Amino acid sequence: MIAVAALTYRSYEECRTAFEQMCADVAGLSGGVHHTSEGNGWVWRLRDPAGGALAVSSRAYERHSTCQAAYERFRALLAELGSAGVIAWEDTH
Repeated sequence: MIAVAALTYRSYEECRTAFEQMCADVAGLSGGVHHTSEGNGWVWRLRDPAGGALAVSSRAYERHSTCQAAYERFRALLAELGSAGVIAWEDTH
């Protein structure tokens, strides 16, 4: 697991639509690496233009550099998916 949604969605379709929009909008989204709330590790957050969290790392990292690399890989993945125009979903739902 790479990331988890920071929001709750009422349906699978709503979540999927939000993910597709996040992929399309990733260049305009901010975010970064932060200490965990316990202060003993690092997590990343991807934020919408208003500053609300959209996605967060699925786990805490021991090292800032490892967390930063994971954040950058996630953003690159979103950009790649967004540039494809259509995400090839394997509908198993």
